[in-house]
Amino acid sequence: MALINTLRQKAGKIVIVFVGFSMLAFILADLFQNNSALLGGTSNEIGEMAGATVTYEEFQDKVDDLSYTFALNTGNSPTSDDLEQIKQNAWQALLISNVFEPQFKSLGITVTNDEIVDMVQGNNIDPQIRQFFTDPNTGEFSRDRVIGFLQSLNSAPPQQRDSWLSFEAGLRPSRMFAKYENLLEKTKYATKYEGIREYRNSSSQVSADYLYVPFFSVNDSLVSAKESEFEAYLSEHQDEYQREESKDISYVTFPIQPSSEDSALVIAEIEELKEGLASAQNDSTYASINSDGLTPFSSMTAENLPESLRENGKVVSEGFISTPELVSDKYVFYKLSQIVDGNEYFLKASHILFKPSDDSNAAKADSKREARKVLRDIRNGADFGQMASIHGTDGTASRGGDLGWFGENSAFVQEFKDAAFAHRGSGLLRDVVETEFGFHIIKITEPKTNRQYKVAQIEKELFVSDRTLNDIYRNADLFAADVSSITAFNNVANERSCTVLQGRRIGRNDKRVGAIANARTIVYWLYNKASVGEVSKVFELEDQYVVAVQTGEQEEGTARLSDVRNEINRKVLDQKKADYIIKKLEGAQGAFEEIAESYGEGARAASTDLTLSSSSFPNVGYAPEAIGTAFSLEEGERTRPFKVGNGVLILEVTSKTIPEDREEYDSYKTQALAQYRSFRRREEPRTYQNVYDAIVEFAEIEDGRYKFY
Repeated sequence: MALINTLRQKAGKIVIVFVGFSMLAFILADLFQNNSALLGGTSNEIGEMAGATVTYEEFQDKVDDLSYTFALNTGNSPTSDDLEQIKQNAWQALLISNVFEPQFKSLGITVTNDEIVDMVQGNNIDPQIRQFFTDPNTGEFSRDRVIGFLQSLNSAPPQQRDSWLSFEAGLRPSRMFAKYENLLEKTKYATKYEGIREYRNSSSQVSADYLYVPFFSVNDSLVSAKESEFEAYLSEHQDEYQREESKDISYVTFPIQPSSEDSALVIAEIEELKEGLASAQNDSTYASINSDGLTPFSSMTAENLPESLRENGKVVSEGFISTPELVSDKYVFYKLSQIVDGNEYFLKASHILFKPSDDSNAAKADSKREARKVLRDIRNGADFGQMASIHGTDGTASRGGDLGWFGENSAFVQEFKDAAFAHRGSGLLRDVVETEFGFHIIKITEPKTNRQYKVAQIEKELFVSDRTLNDIYRNADLFAADVSSITAFNNVANERSCTVLQGRRIGRNDKRVGAIANARTIVYWLYNKASVGEVSKVFELEDQYVVAVQTGEQEEGTARLSDVRNEINRKVLDQKKADYIIKKLEGAQGAFEEIAESYGEGARAASTDLTLSSSSFPNVGYAPEAIGTAFSLEEGERTRPFKVGNGVLILEVTSKTIPEDREEYDSYKTQALAQYRSFRRREEPRTYQNVYDAIVEFAEIEDGRYKFY
């Protein structure tokens, strides 16, 4: 069931991505050349999967194949982010072939050529083929279109045939995973003994009195622990604190940003361009030559005219040039080159829509009557926007009925446009207007106009000059040269007002380091060249230089005490609090209410009914050990004080019911199976992640990609 989802997300991700890319390529017939010139390599071993060696060359071939497919489908070479995902997909593809497919084979799971044909043009069409060959207008799948496409492949360009073969190659493992999922689905059953357990769990009951003292009632000042006790606890509970190998660093960044001198140069250039545009014979040509923007010259309506070309809400006159403004990382200014009459009229309006409750004539009459009443109120001084927010029945009500600018050829219903554009000037229309949506009160807020504005737009991006770039790099390089230890790193950073940032628990295949998203070069340095206390060279990233120092490392195995100190501190102190409470309660006699009063603040006495299927204890929380202890007692038997998750308990059973055996347990088997299925649905993501992890762990994967990338 969900195994296929998890495996597709993990091991099967390459199948889905690969198939999607390939399908897009051959459906759209986007034929592009291979552009997958990536890293060269050697035949060095890059990993091991289930005893099979994976070489660098084998891995790189898979990366090249996927990069080629990516280029076919997108028409672009992979970006650095794309390439990282491609590498991950390549690794998962090798995982499928080396780890999962042998398991499928041992289980007798195969996919024949006839099945592939059936998935493409038979009775069990693959969902992706069904999607791509479904008519978007009718929603109907066409098998004839599939067959026609396959027949055309013989005369199709090589790239298109390659893309189809890549897609077909992905169908086989995808079907194998589906069969494996179905195989696991058949394992859902409940045995007689599970039925017996369900019967006993639901029918066994205990009534008990108890005394509970929570740990938080004991002041922390009453207990303390030594460093040696923390170390001893970690040593005794190593299995609970296993960690993957990781590294820690401190780093400082030197952002690559334009200097004030760089900005001054751009501003000076902008002023020159402004003067040149003022006297240019052809504004369009001048802007096209001198602007860094994509739209140096365009025709605009009043609706999309920049605010820079308005003064006091009115459009400026021809020839006006706006003041340059800094927008994001570029300076921009406009010139209103020409005002002309266009072929289409535009206006700006607001409305209030009254929708009839149904299609009956009576409902329409009521709606129209209400609209006319509100129209009279507005004519008598009521605020239009306020009336729209009160009476409006469409999405414009929240903005006072504002519709913005729209043209004669817009998608508005014709009756609405006819009425609006027939009105002269601005203001309210005399009567309400009926359309298929209801009755509208319409207010023209800007009168109709066919004016169009020819606008020249010059943008100049801020840039980092070579001099500035050299200065920033020199600062980073001097910083790296002046530090040779963790202490020196922090001291020099403080002296030079550099913020020291942290990167914690960096894995060998991570891309992110602290706040830096694309930091593979730093990770490569950490795992191939660095050691604790070593300072890096200057890393040149997209928009910053970085200098780092390795501050720590976690070997694969038991966690460092410094990383789990808070958690262990709490557990050690809780144990000491438990000892403190137990010692104080030891030997206490009498009713629990009396013991609670004698103990003092924090102790609570109460009674409860329990079933064997319970896992939480009233007022205590999750405490399955307390449930088990209660059912192990005889009536009238009392425990000594014992520790549970959040405190100390004393139990005394007042009554106990254990059901007699039955001849049959079919109904309880059904209940057990229903609970199991419910648990599976609720826990599938975690359960199948555990299945995936177990398969990978059994295969003893050794991932050495970090040595090469």
